[in-house]
Amino acid sequence: MNIAPWRTERILWNDELLVVDKPPGLVVHGGDATAADDVVSRLASWLEGDAYLGVHQRLDKGASGVLAFTRRRELNARVAADFERHEVGRRYVALVASHALRPAGQLEHRLLPVKGGKTRVVRQGGQIARASYRVLQRVGGRALVELTPRTGRTHQLRVQLAAIGAPIAGDKLYGGPPAPRLMLHAEHLALPSVGLSFDAPVPAAFDDWLHEREQLGSSDRVRAALSDALCLRHSLAGAASAFRWANGSADDVPGVVVDVYDEWATLSLSTDDAAAREDELARALLELGARGVYAKRRPRADLRRQERDALAPTEPVAGIVAPNPLTVRERDLSFAVELGDGLSTGLFVDQRDGRARLRELSVGGRVLNLFCYTGSFSVAAAAGGARQVTNVDLSARALSRARENLALNGLEAERHRFVKADAFDWLARAAKKGEAFEIVVLDPPSFGTRKKGSFSVQRDYPRLVEGAVRVLAAGGRLIAITNHRKTSRDQLRRIVRDAAARAGRQVVQLKDLPSGLDCPDGPSGPTPSKSVLLTVR
Repeated sequence: MNIAPWRTERILWNDELLVVDKPPGLVVHGGDATAADDVVSRLASWLEGDAYLGVHQRLDKGASGVLAFTRRRELNARVAADFERHEVGRRYVALVASHALRPAGQLEHRLLPVKGGKTRVVRQGGQIARASYRVLQRVGGRALVELTPRTGRTHQLRVQLAAIGAPIAGDKLYGGPPAPRLMLHAEHLALPSVGLSFDAPVPAAFDDWLHEREQLGSSDRVRAALSDALCLRHSLAGAASAFRWANGSADDVPGVVVDVYDEWATLSLSTDDAAAREDELARALLELGARGVYAKRRPRADLRRQERDALAPTEPVAGIVAPNPLTVRERDLSFAVELGDGLSTGLFVDQRDGRARLRELSVGGRVLNLFCYTGSFSVAAAAGGARQVTNVDLSARALSRARENLALNGLEAERHRFVKADAFDWLARAAKKGEAFEIVVLDPPSFGTRKKGSFSVQRDYPRLVEGAVRVLAAGGRLIAITNHRKTSRDQLRRIVRDAAARAGRQVVQLKDLPSGLDCPDGPSGPTPSKSVLLTVR
């Protein structure tokens, strides 16, 4: 799909100054150099070569709002002087949860940057930070606060509000309550040297959080959210033809997940609100560039009692039919997907970074891929130089598709093992035989079938992790993944640590694996996929 580096609708002014309404999720300058994924690089691309931009201010990655750049070098000194003399007019709004916050007040603290990218309040030293605030609206224990900084320190408003017991919602770094994003927005900017001021409207999501509601909102809001989300994926376009377009509440479309497969999209709907607007959402995706849209209806009920065609129609609900199979790519790797084949397509796009990580770790090692499905992890491991990949799945068709994906990438399936078996039974036999693997990938379904009944993450995952840890070689690694919505990453980490202890293995390292650029965290962290990496002795 053709993805623009910047949305024209987010340009507030373009003359001697370029002023934008920055979306959350982008750093201003100095992001990933290989992907040119920061505001300055994106705007330079959007300007198509006429790209001088003088940077005089920054907004945190998670913040949104007014951001100005000079287009002419001759203007730099005047604008810089505005900032140095603290004459710039700046106004922010933020959301907090605090019953004790007074109606208005002055904030003055000494701030000192510390390790880990944080800033803290100190009694002596540091730099003085001054700001004023007033509460604009209260709803229960939540408040919309207007902030006027007099100085410009790193994370100033975030640290100062946290210091008075009212951290900003969505601010994980400073203890803010859960929210879909960092609820900080630069609403107004005035530059006296040029006699201009600019305003960016407060996002509708702020009012939703204040009133404790979750909704898609108007058609215009939905389209803008989908447009913003697609634009934020700009840096992925050259690296992959399969990625997540929109990730629910984290992209301001609660109950909606959109995945891109080449020029087609799948539309997953998990709330009544989203389901009721399926046609509208599908049409919006077509208008924004998809050639066809396949629906994946995910009601919060036991899906075993639902008709397959009712949940996932074999034909697109909008646009034209995709080739079957359709080949998509992740850098130099290719995968075959079937968009009309049930709720799953053959490739989970939210594990793209996980596959790249596995490829780097697999050189010369023995890799076990449990619940291998169509073998996307196996392809990555084999391409990375794994000595052998053992694929275990209860479905003969899944194993056949795994072989086909290896062949699609010019990899010899004969070098690897394909085992049709229940994962629990196979792990028990492998442990008795003394089999050992340098890497085990564990990515079971949240709920599925087993040879001896059903599989449930809540009931069976701990025992499964224990079995996987028992077949790890010394220094081996386990990549543990779950898409179970009720299992947090903290819970997953605890499950893995406890399972390693029961297996009698010493934990060398247990670390969280970050979400991909196209899978931003929701209010409670990574959603729906959570991953951790365990290394044992």
